[in-house]
Amino acid sequence: MKRLFFILLVCIICSSHAFANKHALIIAIGDYPTKTGWGTISSANDVTLIKQVLLEQDFMEENITILLNEQATYAGIIEALKRLQSKIVPGDIVVIHYSGHGQQIMDNNGEEIDDMDEALIPYDAWVKYTHNYKGENHLRDDELGRIITSFRNDLEKNGQLLLLLDSCHSGSATRGGLARGSKTVFAPEGWKPSKNADTTGGSDMFEKESISESAAPFVLISGASANELNYEYEGYGSLSYAFSKAMSDLGTNFTYRQLFSKISSIMNVISPNQTPTIEGDKDYKLFKGDYVKQEQYYEVISMPRNDVIKIQAGKLHGIFKNTTVSILPAGSQSFSQDKVITTGKVALAKFNESNILLDKPLPNSNNMDYWVFINDRTYGDIALKVYMDSSIREKELKIEIGDFLKENKLGEIVTDSLGSEVTISKKADSYRLSATNGSKAIADVETNRGEEAVNILKKKLFNYAQGQYLKNLDLKNPNYEFSFRLLPKAYDVVLEEFGDTLAENSYVDKSGMFQVRPNKDHVVLEVTNKGKQAVYFSIIEINSQGEINPFMPNRNCTLNNNERRLEPGKTMIFSDCVFSFAPPYEKLVLKGFASNTPINFQSTIETRGEGKRSMEYPLESFLAKTYVQTRSGEGNKVSGKVDGYSTEFIYEIIKE
Repeated sequence: MKRLFFILLVCIICSSHAFANKHALIIAIGDYPTKTGWGTISSANDVTLIKQVLLEQDFMEENITILLNEQATYAGIIEALKRLQSKIVPGDIVVIHYSGHGQQIMDNNGEEIDDMDEALIPYDAWVKYTHNYKGENHLRDDELGRIITSFRNDLEKNGQLLLLLDSCHSGSATRGGLARGSKTVFAPEGWKPSKNADTTGGSDMFEKESISESAAPFVLISGASANELNYEYEGYGSLSYAFSKAMSDLGTNFTYRQLFSKISSIMNVISPNQTPTIEGDKDYKLFKGDYVKQEQYYEVISMPRNDVIKIQAGKLHGIFKNTTVSILPAGSQSFSQDKVITTGKVALAKFNESNILLDKPLPNSNNMDYWVFINDRTYGDIALKVYMDSSIREKELKIEIGDFLKENKLGEIVTDSLGSEVTISKKADSYRLSATNGSKAIADVETNRGEEAVNILKKKLFNYAQGQYLKNLDLKNPNYEFSFRLLPKAYDVVLEEFGDTLAENSYVDKSGMFQVRPNKDHVVLEVTNKGKQAVYFSIIEINSQGEINPFMPNRNCTLNNNERRLEPGKTMIFSDCVFSFAPPYEKLVLKGFASNTPINFQSTIETRGEGKRSMEYPLESFLAKTYVQTRSGEGNKVSGKVDGYSTEFIYEIIKE
């Protein structure tokens, strides 16, 4: 009897550690009081996104605490953190999300190498140093570091802590580099950092906190690196949007590094001049591996009529107008034609919600009785939003660009710069095409080239629109799931020989970006088949101007179909194909596609979609169609169902 009791006790203890509780604190401050001097931002919109993601990841509603605007004073944040810490036990998972302003503030203890602390900005913190406010409500990185350490010690080695910072000028809050919300340092008038202060690369808070040997793994993801602005996207924080989209698209055995790679890829589309950062224990499995992959179905959240249903998924999940669906009984483990109750089509795709018009009414109005399975997806059209700056005074140019966008179904001219993706302006003797977020130049075209200049500008617009569309394209048949990455390759300059394959971290900087130097660094490609079927893969490269080039295979590495065929569970390093790099210095997106039929985008790209081969296989035909601008259910049809899996890898070419 004692033995049985002991066994039961051990089982209870083990199970209590195996099934961790998940807790979250969401802090969102956008409507700062006018007297504080801070501008209004759309942080409140982030709450819905983040909460929905957490609920989908089996966070219980009662374990999600939200602090919004006036609730998120300095005292309110500290108290909420204390309450959260009182609830957790070793082995739990904790997510803390912050949306709001941030600011550098003069160091108050001499421990920052740039003489500045970094701070989050609670609701009652002021933007300027005054005689009656000296920064007492700023949440400094020093204090945040102590809080994080305390959480990690309590969670212990079997727990996890994820901190997300979606705020202006974000960098590292636990080791410095935060300069968010205002470029003005919070300090008395006339204050300057010491002559010996290092202000070139942001600051690092020294690891002075007492972290136990059994502390929980910790990961921090920030929306932008030091000295970068963190832009909003469609009324949401860019990191909040990217995190939500990435979490709706999780693959097998996802690590935080892979999650960050997906976030970086999304950010490269919505805010290309922004560099998200990651630090901490990047190679741990997301939520200890206890995360929910996107199922093949969506639950019905409401039924306005018996022939109209709503699902909690939309453009964020890759669902667009005219996507076709089948309705099956709730509980169906997989799609089965003989279980189909009715079919339908997406009539309205919103950001995070879709309305579906059914071909025939459902037998009852209990939405819990039905699950929605996707049949054929549409992928939207290229829809670039272009803003013509006031420096463009030629009315004919505005009309010609507008007509070009409309006739080629590339997008439209918008009158509000905040709603645009690219801006056309005039600088001295050239037209400038730039990404609106960050105003970084995409291309400059000399105006003295007359009509040719306008044609070049049109071509640049098309390239950028096509590149952005393909970067954002998601194909997600789990049967063909695969991943790939670049691995450093050693090179002996004396013997001019390649050596061993090195660890990926060898080329990864502090922000988590994989970086290479021209004519010095070399890499090889590693590909893993995580799906259930043998796959063929092909990879393209998209530069910052949207121009597309074949990456694998390419002219120097002409692997045939069988050489690019991987069996389920197989990983292959293509050691015979060594890549080196050359300027320009920029970030590039590698977009990989896998399918159960052979694919090779090389000829499609080189012929700009006009080659005969590009019509033979659905994915190649799909890419070819991007050269004629339309892919929706009402546009040109591809030859066969577009079926496959896509994923990304981002790298940057840097100077020595």
